[in-house]
Amino acid sequence: MEFPADVKEYLIQQICMSESTQDAILLYRTGKHFLSGCKFIFASDRGTDPGYSVNREFSAGAVVRSLFHSSRLLVLDDLTLREMDGGGATFPIDYSISLDTQALSYLEPFMVGNVSKLPKDYAEVFKFVAQDNVFVDPIPYCQENLKNLRFPDKAEKIFNKIKSYEILRHLDGRLLSVSGIVRSKLTDLEIERNAQKHMSRMYMSLEDARLMERISFRQRFMYCQLLKMALINFTGSQDTVYGKVCRFLDFCDQSLATMGAREIAVAKRYFTQGQEFRFFGKIQKNKPDMFGALDGMAWDLWHVRQLEESMTLAPDSRARYFFPSLLTFDKRFIEVMDLYPLRSLAYVEGENMPMPFYSGDWFALVADYPEEQNSIAERYYSLDAKRSRQARRSGCEKNLDVIIDELERELIKISPGSKKLS
Repeated sequence: MEFPADVKEYLIQQICMSESTQDAILLYRTGKHFLSGCKFIFASDRGTDPGYSVNREFSAGAVVRSLFHSSRLLVLDDLTLREMDGGGATFPIDYSISLDTQALSYLEPFMVGNVSKLPKDYAEVFKFVAQDNVFVDPIPYCQENLKNLRFPDKAEKIFNKIKSYEILRHLDGRLLSVSGIVRSKLTDLEIERNAQKHMSRMYMSLEDARLMERISFRQRFMYCQLLKMALINFTGSQDTVYGKVCRFLDFCDQSLATMGAREIAVAKRYFTQGQEFRFFGKIQKNKPDMFGALDGMAWDLWHVRQLEESMTLAPDSRARYFFPSLLTFDKRFIEVMDLYPLRSLAYVEGENMPMPFYSGDWFALVADYPEEQNSIAERYYSLDAKRSRQARRSGCEKNLDVIIDELERELIKISPGSKKLS
C-alpha cells in the first residue's frame, strides 16, 4: 500500500472513516509504525461498555448524551490490539456525566422541594443521578461562572449551587427512591467543607491567567461564529440556503482559518429552518437580549467541543480511556447535539487534540446536491486550502476580538434594538 507524504494524518482519516471496524483494524495493523501514541474510538454495536455515559432519554425530554450514537464503543490502540491478539483485552475505563448549567440550576429548588416550575421528569433524572455508581460533574456550570466569582453577590449564589451539587453527590438514593425524601449521607458540616474546597479550586482557576484566557478564547470563538450565522441569516433573505452556507464557509476559511465541521452543520440547519431550529429561537432582530442569547449559545457549543477534548484526557491515571457525556433538560440544546453524532474519534496521547468524524456523509449534511457538495470539497478541502488555513491560523486567532467587534457593529446596524454585551 502506498501512502502520501503526510502519512499519519492520512492513516488517521482512513482508519476513522473505515466502512467497518474490521477494515479499521486491518489498516491500523498495516500502518501502525506511523501511528505511535494514536488512539481510536468507534461507535459500535459491540465493544466496550462506557458505564452510564451513554445516550439515555427520560420521560419528559431530559437526556444524557454522549458524542456517539451507539451504546457501546470499540477502542483501538497498540496495547489494546496486542491484548486482543493474546486472547482478549480487559482494561479500566473512567467516565463522567456533566450537568449542564440548566440541569445544575434545578438542583437548589429540587433540594428544598420547590418543584412547581421544574420539568416533569426532574425527580426521575435526579433519582438516576443519585445512584452510587453514577458519576456526575458540574464542569459546564463552573466554567461559565468562573468570572462571576469576582462579584461577592454572584459568588454567594455560586457557592449555594455547589452546595446543592455536593448534596447530590452524596444523596441517599435509596431513601429518595423509596420515600421521595431528599437527604444527604453527609452532615451539614461535611457538605459545607466540601463546597468550600470546591470553591477554593474555582478561585485557583480564576487566578490562572492562561486557563482563563483559554476558556475565554474558546467560548468567544463559538460566539464569533454564531454572530456571523445571525448576520448572514438577517441580511441574506434573497440568498439560497447554499448561498448562505458558502458565505459562512468563506468566513470560516478566510477570517478564522478554521473549518469547524460541527458548527458548519449547525449553520446549515439554521439557514434551512430559521427560527424553527429552536436553538436559534431567541435570535430575533431588535430583541434587547439577542447578544446575551448568542453568548449563552456559544457556551453550549463549546461544552460539546469540550466533551471531545475531554476524551483525550485521563482524569484517573489508572484508566486507559475516559468517556464523557452531558445531561441536559434543554430541548434546544438537545437538537444541536443530535445533529452531529460521531462515528469515530482519534487523538494522539499527550496532545489533547481530538479528531472527530461525523457518523454519515458530512458533505451531504451541509449541501443538498452533489454538484454543491463537490464544489465545497474542491474549494475548501483541497490540500492547498488546508495548508493555507494552517499557515494563517495563528494570525486569525490573534485577530478574534477585532473580528467580533466588527460583527457586533454590523449586527447593531440592522438590529439597533439589541444591546451589546458589556
